Amino acid sequence: MNRIIVSDENKKVIDTLRKEGFKPIFSEEIKNLLPFERKHADMQCLKIRDAFFVLKSCKTIINKLISLGKNVITTDSDIIGKYPENVLLNAVYLKDKLYCKESSLDTTVKKYCKYNGIEIVNVNQGYAKCSTALIDDSFITSDRGIFNKISENGVEGLLIESGDIALPGTNYGFIGGCCFGYNDTVYFSGDITKHKDYKKISDFITKHNKKIVNLSDEKLYDVGGFIVV
Repeated sequence: MNRIIVSDENKKVIDTLRKEGFKPIFSEEIKNLLPFERKHADMQCLKIRDAFFVLKSCKTIINKLISLGKNVITTDSDIIGKYPENVLLNAVYLKDKLYCKESSLDTTVKKYCKYNGIEIVNVNQGYAKCSTALIDDSFITSDRGIFNKISENGVEGLLIESGDIALPGTNYGFIGGCCFGYNDTVYFSGDITKHKDYKKISDFITKHNKKIVNLSDEKLYDVGGFIVV
């Protein structure tokens, strides 16, 4: 079974993930975050190459990854404030570049990138990972600033409309928080056919030789991302 770090809040999504061969490692509840993002995996963990950066307060995730023999690096800081101080690990690693709000990035990640020759590209959107879905070496986002920055580096992307993704407590969620790619499949936490840009998204995924699996029959739901271990 493939391990995956994810929130436990959407039971339908978790049940289908298990049927698809994934074994969840549940994210933790960070009280200092806003209610709708307290269990979001992409606020608690960032994977770059073979390294897993984890908030130092997330002891369960840290211990689980260590027990699996993973390379775990705990953050120097912890989440103590609101945006943008809360997005220490909310970054997109794509083709040896890291896209994020650099001023908010944890120092452990900055040091790792410098040592390993990974360029940090600053974007205005602090929720960079939430806003970006990776399809192998391409991406989908509704954030024009992120779209422009990544595209400038020669990466193929798809710009979609915002909305049509549920995130109770706020107006809408983000595409990066409701899907992930693994092998030849892109999994969605909800029914992608209910998104207004379904045709564009489907065509883009098909172009990259991927199939789509919906993890529930409901509207897309921002569960806070998925991190395949």
